Amino acid sequence: MRLAFSRLLAVFLLGVTLSSSVTADDDDHQYTNIGQIGLTVSNFGTIGTRNAYWPNQPSCEYPRGSRIEHMYQGGLWIGAYSRANARFLVSTGASDQAFRSSTSGITGFEFTNDPGAHIVRRSSLATSPDFTPSAVSHQDFVADFADLYRRVPATGDTINEHSPLQVTVHEESYAWNYPFADFFVILSYTIRNVSTDTFDSVYVGLWTNPVVRNTNLVRPGTGGYFEHGAAGYDSLVRMMYGFDYDGIPGERPADSYIGLKLLGTTPFPPGVDSVGNLRKNTYFNAWRYRSNIGEQAYFSPTDDQHPDRYLSRYSRLAQSLPQNYIDALRLPPPQGVAPINATYLLSVGPLCGEGPSGIHNSLYPGDSVNVCLAVTCAKKEGSAHARSDTREQRRTLYAHADWAQRAYNGEDVNGNNILDPGEDIVARIDTLGLVYQPDGKLTRFLLPFPPREPKVRAVVENQKVTLYWDKASSEESVDPISGQIDFEGYRIYRTNAGADFQSPETFLLNMSLVGEFDVPGNHVGHNTGFSQILLDSAIAFERDSIRCYPDSIGNTRCDTTYATRYWYRFPPKGVEITHLNGWQYVYGISAFDRGDSANGLPSLECAKVLKRVIPGTPPTSNPSVEVRVYPNPYYASSYWDGRGERNRKIYFYNLPARCEIRIYTLAGDVVTELDHDAGSYTGSDIQWFQTHGDAQTVPNLAGGEHAWDLITRFDQAIASGLYLFTVKDKDNGNIKRGKFLIIK
Repeated sequence: MRLAFSRLLAVFLLGVTLSSSVTADDDDHQYTNIGQIGLTVSNFGTIGTRNAYWPNQPSCEYPRGSRIEHMYQGGLWIGAYSRANARFLVSTGASDQAFRSSTSGITGFEFTNDPGAHIVRRSSLATSPDFTPSAVSHQDFVADFADLYRRVPATGDTINEHSPLQVTVHEESYAWNYPFADFFVILSYTIRNVSTDTFDSVYVGLWTNPVVRNTNLVRPGTGGYFEHGAAGYDSLVRMMYGFDYDGIPGERPADSYIGLKLLGTTPFPPGVDSVGNLRKNTYFNAWRYRSNIGEQAYFSPTDDQHPDRYLSRYSRLAQSLPQNYIDALRLPPPQGVAPINATYLLSVGPLCGEGPSGIHNSLYPGDSVNVCLAVTCAKKEGSAHARSDTREQRRTLYAHADWAQRAYNGEDVNGNNILDPGEDIVARIDTLGLVYQPDGKLTRFLLPFPPREPKVRAVVENQKVTLYWDKASSEESVDPISGQIDFEGYRIYRTNAGADFQSPETFLLNMSLVGEFDVPGNHVGHNTGFSQILLDSAIAFERDSIRCYPDSIGNTRCDTTYATRYWYRFPPKGVEITHLNGWQYVYGISAFDRGDSANGLPSLECAKVLKRVIPGTPPTSNPSVEVRVYPNPYYASSYWDGRGERNRKIYFYNLPARCEIRIYTLAGDVVTELDHDAGSYTGSDIQWFQTHGDAQTVPNLAGGEHAWDLITRFDQAIASGLYLFTVKDKDNGNIKRGKFLIIK
């Protein structure tokens, strides 16, 4: 079916009014939520969302939850010489010229999907609801689409000025949550010629508009959002990159990069014998978004083929922009053109096709070719201003890109697209833990395995947080490369109070290490042993039980025989760590291994199991305990407030487990009513927890506190003054009263 044009055109972003045609089979609501990148991947040849769903869905967000976006949209491009048509044809998943109007049809969005098509989700994580033994990564998205039509089958809309190539595309994307690999998403495109035509000089590319902006400071679609980018290209690593040049009109630039890297092709282009020298067949182009004004080298291409190379989509795919024009993208006038609203194209070719009869220099009917790219992000190194774009600033970006290349290469250590003797080293492990021998096939998309994540439980109390975790998950992990159990120890991390709103862009990346415990008597780690955190006997929690049933008198009983057995706790024995009530902390627990010197691997760490906790008083129905409010008095712009009127909060504490809170003016008018249930309350009823929270890590609270955002039941901010409240215990009917002062 045809792509959903309502999301193509967050109309307010483009400044034009467009009619819209939506089909149920177009899906651009799937985005990676494993790892640190939130990248939207569709089933019609696009990545990113054009910010159509901001702030509820990321386009290309890094770190995930930070609201720093890195891409407006991207799309697959395929170009070739069609023998049947005797001309060059180009098919685009998306481009800067993409639009739909009631008079001229559709331009630029040229891939369609079949009726009933959808994105298939897979995961190699046994704990995931999408677990599939055939999964490649922790989060796979799999989709099929094609370039077959001049009209959208479902709607009849004309795909304007388009001659389809008659190819199908099988797309897979891969993402991992390992700390050493949670900063890239791999995109794999397998393109097959399903026509009777033969294609020569085939090129494949990914077009992108990488707008890097901190949307906490610069809202998408506002004036100046798009005009402050800069970019560069490193041919040695086959990677283009983009960044926020100056941050204007925000307070500061988004201090990060987005990189788009070509990982490889199968088969290689003619004359290429390794991933290393693929760079001579890799090309980079850039042009102004929808503009043919000014320097001709930055004209937006408008035709598949054109006498002017800069107006030809095919010429853009098949050759790079001259180096002086590439350099200008990261320099200010008069030497350069930065900042600029430009779009970029990274491409590779001419490509070989592979079919039953072997490898060909052309794409014959039935032949296919695979092209893999990586979208990777990184924070900038050093203290230089964003516009400096120094090699030091790009150091982390290069390190991340290198990990993406290692993941793609897999067993192909020397990068020659061949499984050479000694490279078939991967032992397969099934869900029962059985190890299979190497299979004689080249395995790609492979990363070393750290230990599995532990199962973690957080217990939140008054000024106190205790973490418990199990033994078996991490300590019985088998490394599929070595076939050995190489568990070494645990690390415990924590954010500081206030870090979530003082530095929302980076606080999860900068968690402090507050504890490390590892196996004694070897050359790895501190050899602390586990005695400080090991419990005398394992404990279980009733809510972890997997078997609950009614007893003979109708009460629910839970059998904890099969519940998780927790053997460790933090803080260690005899150590007390005081936490501030009402403040949000994030704890993370990870397991790490010994490394593998034989394969040149350092000690590797699994993803942190995150627990978002807010200490507070436990629920109580004790009639002698007063219900109170803090801070009281409340002063506007309290230290823990976020930006804006709706990101304020006060807490009611010493609440019963189930109660109704009613707030009044001195005149007796009801301001609002709050319903509290300690068993289900997560703070989701106010915006503060939505802005400074994460759907993946629902906060753990003590149960006896409830936050309020100072907004009335009529959706208005309250004024300064003295307010009264009552709290009715739903279990015994008792009512308690109190008051608090608001000063704005």
